[in-house]
Amino acid sequence: MDGIVQGLLLTVQPSVLAFIFLGTILGTIFGVVPGISGMTLLAVLLPFTFGMQPAEGLALLMAGNAVCHVGGAVTSVLLAIPGDPPNAATILDGFPMTQQGKGGRALGAALTAATVGGIFGIVAMAVMIPILRPIVLLFGFPETFLVVLMGITFIAVLGKGSMIKGLISGGIGIFLTFVGYQAVSGIPRLSPDILYLLYGFKLIPIALGLFAIPELMELVVEGGTIAKLSGPAVGKGDVIEGIKDVFRHWWLVVRCGVIGIVVGIAPAAGAETSPWIAYGYAKQVSKHPEEFGKGSVEGVIAPQVAVTSVKGGDLVPTLSFGIPGSSSMAVLLGGFLIMGLTPGPFFLKEHLDIAFSLVFSLAIAFVITGGICLLLASRLTKVALVPGSILAPIILIFTLLGAYCAENDMNDVLMTFVFGALGYTMMRFGYNRPALLLGFVLGNLLETTFHISVQTRGWLFFTSPISIILILIMILTPGYPLLKAAMRRMRG
Repeated sequence: MDGIVQGLLLTVQPSVLAFIFLGTILGTIFGVVPGISGMTLLAVLLPFTFGMQPAEGLALLMAGNAVCHVGGAVTSVLLAIPGDPPNAATILDGFPMTQQGKGGRALGAALTAATVGGIFGIVAMAVMIPILRPIVLLFGFPETFLVVLMGITFIAVLGKGSMIKGLISGGIGIFLTFVGYQAVSGIPRLSPDILYLLYGFKLIPIALGLFAIPELMELVVEGGTIAKLSGPAVGKGDVIEGIKDVFRHWWLVVRCGVIGIVVGIAPAAGAETSPWIAYGYAKQVSKHPEEFGKGSVEGVIAPQVAVTSVKGGDLVPTLSFGIPGSSSMAVLLGGFLIMGLTPGPFFLKEHLDIAFSLVFSLAIAFVITGGICLLLASRLTKVALVPGSILAPIILIFTLLGAYCAENDMNDVLMTFVFGALGYTMMRFGYNRPALLLGFVLGNLLETTFHISVQTRGWLFFTSPISIILILIMILTPGYPLLKAAMRRMRG
C-alpha cells in the first residue's frame, strides 16, 4: 500500500505531469504519421533523459511509446495505412467501414478500445506483478516459441480471403526473414553481394509498401473519394456510436485484454503478435464471423484492445526480471540504466514507488491521448471525403518521409515501392497482405526461439505443461470453425 501511495505522489508532481503530457503529444503525432513507430520515438527521446529524475524520464519514455498505437489507429481506419506496424490488424475491418461511410463509428470504436485496453493492461499489471513473478519464470524460450507459432496459426483465419492464399502469403512473409544474416549462426543467406540485404528486409518499408502504396494506386485509378458510399456528413453521433460499441462488446474487450497481457508477459512476443491473435480469436467466437473483413466493428475493437493492453504485460518481465517483454522494452531498459536503475528481482523491492509511478503515468497518458483523438475524430473522418487526386500525393509524401526517416536510408524508400508493387499484385489476385506482414514479423523470432529451445532442452522441448496447453489451443483454434460447420450440417 505504501508503494502505491508513494507512486501516486511521485506521479502528481508538476514536472512529472508535464513530461507525461509532452510524451503523450509526441506519441500521438508519431503514431498518426505512417512509418514512424513508437520504438523510433523511444530512440529519439532516450538521449534527452540524461540527468532526469527516474520518475520524469520514465514517464516521458513510456507515455510516448505506449500511446503511439492509439494514434496509429487513425490512419489505419481512415486511409488503410498502419500508423504503427502493429496497427495493421485494425485495417482489416476499420478501412471497409470507412469505405461504407462509417468512418466515424470505426474511429470512435478503435480509439475507445485502444484507450480502454491500455488502462486495462496497466491496472492488471499493477495487480499481477507480485502474483505473476513465479509464473513469468515458467515462460522460457520453448514457451515463447509456441506463443509465436500460435500467432502464425492465426494466418489461416485472418481476413476474408481463401485460407490457402492466406497460408501462402504467410509463408512468403516467413521466407523474407531468411534474407540476411542468420540470427543464431551469423551466416549470411540469400543476399548475394548486396550490402543492404545482408541485414535483411526492414519492417517499416514492408508495412508501408504493402498497405499504403496499393491503396493510393487504387484511389488514383478509381478516382473519387475513400468513402465509396454516399451518406450524411459524419458527426459526433457517429463517433459516440463507436464508443458505445466498445461497451456493448465489453466481454470481448475483457478477453482480448487478457490476450494482450498474456502475450506481453511472454518475453519478446509483444505488440506485433497480440492484435493478430486477438483478431483471430474474435472471429472464432463471433456470432457473425462472415462479416469479418467486410466492416465488422468487433474486428476493429479486438486488435485495438490487444495492441495497447500488451504494454501492461510487457512491463511484468521487464521490471521483474530485466527481460524485455518486447523490442521497445529492450530500448526502455537502456533508459533505466541511464537513470541508474537496474530492473530485476530486486527492483520491485527497492523501487516499488517508481514501478507504481509508471502505472499511474501510463493511465494518465492513455486518457489524454484517447480524449484528444476522440474530440478530433469527427473532423478527422472528413479526410475520407477529400478527392483522391488531392489526397493521394499528400499521403505519398508522408509515406515516403516515414520510410526514409526510420533509418535515414534511401534504400528503404526504394524498398517501399518494391513492396508496394508486390502489395498491389497481391490485392488484385486476392492474396492476404496482413498474413504476409504477420509472417515476416514473427519469422525471425520463431527461428531464433526454435534454435535456442532445441539447444537448451533438446528436441522434446515442447513437453512442459504450459507448452502442452499452447499446443492444444493451436490445434483447437483452426479446427473450431470446421467442427461448428459439421455440427450445423448434422443438425440440418
